Amino acid sequence: MTTKLNLTIQEDTAMRIKQYAAKRKTSVSKIAEEYFSSLIRKEAKYRSGKKSFVEKYGGCINDISIVDINRAHEDYLKEKYGV
Repeated sequence: MTTKLNLTIQEDTAMRIKQYAAKRKTSVSKIAEEYFSSLIRKEAKYRSGKKSFVEKYGGCINDISIVDINRAHEDYLKEKYGV
């Protein structure tokens, strides 16, 4: 079941979101519904204490530099291919 929801936003924002929706062949209503649903899901996940994979493991290798990662990858390839 759907229901109407009135929003008051700046005129230029309304114009830009209409153009955005038209380019993507969708409606402003659909964009708003997807956005609000996403917010609600994130809030529910936050309240439940569940973390996404990125939230859980992101940043766990911050102490390793990109140079070290590249060097380890090169060493792995050399060992694998006998170079």
